[in-house]
Amino acid sequence: MYDFLDRPVDSLSTDDRHLLDAMRAWVHALTLASEPAAAVAPRFADGGSAFDAAMRVLERDSTDTLVFQRPCHSTVEETEAVVLGLWRLVRSDLLAPALGAARLLVGDAAGAFVGAMQRAVGSADR
Repeated sequence: MYDFLDRPVDSLSTDDRHLLDAMRAWVHALTLASEPAAAVAPRFADGGSAFDAAMRVLERDSTDTLVFQRPCHSTVEETEAVVLGLWRLVRSDLLAPALGAARLLVGDAAGAFVGAMQRAVGSADR
């Protein structure tokens, strides 16, 4: 998480930037009462279905209020840093630590969250 907190978005790796942009676009679409899956569909080979599933678990089962910035925000905020850290663990196939961290965010839905994240990582178009 601390690798990401308060960093300029432009300094992120391509993978991390892709996921941050997708998270922000998904949340922004949700706040506009649009279909969030449609907002991220072009970014993923599977049309964003796995990413959408992960974000829906996060939105539905989060144990606290999570705040994502607007797509144009120039730095990574706390919630975003935490979730980017989880994406990194999943991309690195470090599933036990990912599940442990996910339990803090979504409780009993951690398995579903990490599973959807795994599928999304495999379908990311960069």
